[in-house]
Amino acid sequence: MLYMIAIIVIALDQLIKWLVVTHMVLNQAIVMIPGVVDLFYIQNDGAAFSLFINQRILLIVVSLLVMAVIVFIERRHAVRKWDQLVALGLLLGGAAGNLVDRVHLGYVIDYVYLPFIRFPVFNLADSAIVVSMFYLLLRFFFTNEEKNKKNDGRDDSHE
Repeated sequence: MLYMIAIIVIALDQLIKWLVVTHMVLNQAIVMIPGVVDLFYIQNDGAAFSLFINQRILLIVVSLLVMAVIVFIERRHAVRKWDQLVALGLLLGGAAGNLVDRVHLGYVIDYVYLPFIRFPVFNLADSAIVVSMFYLLLRFFFTNEEKNKKNDGRDDSHE
């Protein structure tokens, strides 16, 4: 399931990027929902929030490491819970989707702009990464909180 989700994310991400490139000109904006969401075609040679501008090799290496860690975790820890597989699949697909752009084009195609919060322009791969990381972090903190509550209730009188 993890790899199927990753393939779907990569395919959709690349399809949307192809549509943007073939139907828009660079820096063109198309208002979708006024004041809420625009299509805005840019070429991003950095990472999120314009970090690591012109660091293509570093960003390729980081993407490959992230992807390798995901595969390692899935195989080593025999991840079988559907929610973890979905989250890891989204993360793998997002990293791979942007990696395809970096290797093939030298930059990442971004196209979603949220003017109501002036959020940096992003793409489907970025969204998949953010959603998966948000879920994994929430899961980690709530799982640890539950473990701590169980440990707080144990009988320590024998120590």
